[in-house]
Amino acid sequence: MEENRRQFFRLEYPGNTGPRFISGGVNFQVLDLSEYGLRLKIKSNIGYQSGTSFVGSLTFTSGESFLVFGTIKRITEDSLSIELKKAVPLRIIMAEQRRLIQLFPKRA
Repeated sequence: MEENRRQFFRLEYPGNTGPRFISGGVNFQVLDLSEYGLRLKIKSNIGYQSGTSFVGSLTFTSGESFLVFGTIKRITEDSLSIELKKAVPLRIIMAEQRRLIQLFPKRA
């Protein structure tokens, strides 16, 4: 069995069920989220560089919104992984987990 080296629990969002993330006027689909991490779907990896700062607004279905700051850690053909400087509140992570369990009970 492969060891999970992640430090924080990660929520995966099926389809387009994640929070909205807007940066520089671009609306990104959130693929997964942890307290200190965010993975976004991108159409092209052109123009992004690992190690650069990234800032945007993260808005949840509850209406709560946060300005988040981070650094691009990983770039693939279709996603950006961002390490956040300040944590998404754990209460938000837990509320999102409950929402996903309600939406997708068979995946839980």
